[in-house]
Amino acid sequence: MAALTVSSVHVAGVVASARAPVRAQRAVNAKAPARVSASAFMGGAERRALAVSARRAAPARGFEVVAQAISEPEAADAVVESADDEAVCHLRGVHMSPYKVRRVLDVIRGKSYEECLIMLEFMPYRACEPVLNALFSAASNAKNNLGLNKAKLYVSEVYADGAGTMKRFQPRSQGRPFPIRKRTCNITLKMKERAD
Repeated sequence: MAALTVSSVHVAGVVASARAPVRAQRAVNAKAPARVSASAFMGGAERRALAVSARRAAPARGFEVVAQAISEPEAADAVVESADDEAVCHLRGVHMSPYKVRRVLDVIRGKSYEECLIMLEFMPYRACEPVLNALFSAASNAKNNLGLNKAKLYVSEVYADGAGTMKRFQPRSQGRPFPIRKRTCNITLKMKERAD
């Protein structure tokens, strides 16, 4: 005995057997446009290469942010409690050695927001990317949470502390394991408004 079910086909007045909902679903799927991305046909390496090329092709964000920070009118009714207000951004677990990150942080310490953006855009180090993200975040925190003017911000304090170290082993000659330490760090960036 076949069980009858109710579907959108039955609501339209068509009564069918138990296999009708399957046919109706196939018909609905045939009418709907298929959305297949190009990455579905790529391997892992091709997908990574596509992502890297898309990242490199993206326009530099620094100049846009500098232009926006300078030309953007600030809210007149923004409340600033005291002169020691500082915006803070913490980046935790960055997969990079703190020594390599400190090389970048030493360059931007004490510089204005615009100078830091330009420097980080053009420095050749891989550590510039997470530091730039921290800088964007701290500036947004300063504007949205404290009501500070982005054009007057400067990096008051910045440091990188060592975090956990992932330990891995590389096989070497004569069957011996060679330790590899994959270091991580925590980046802290603080920004204040420069007094005129």
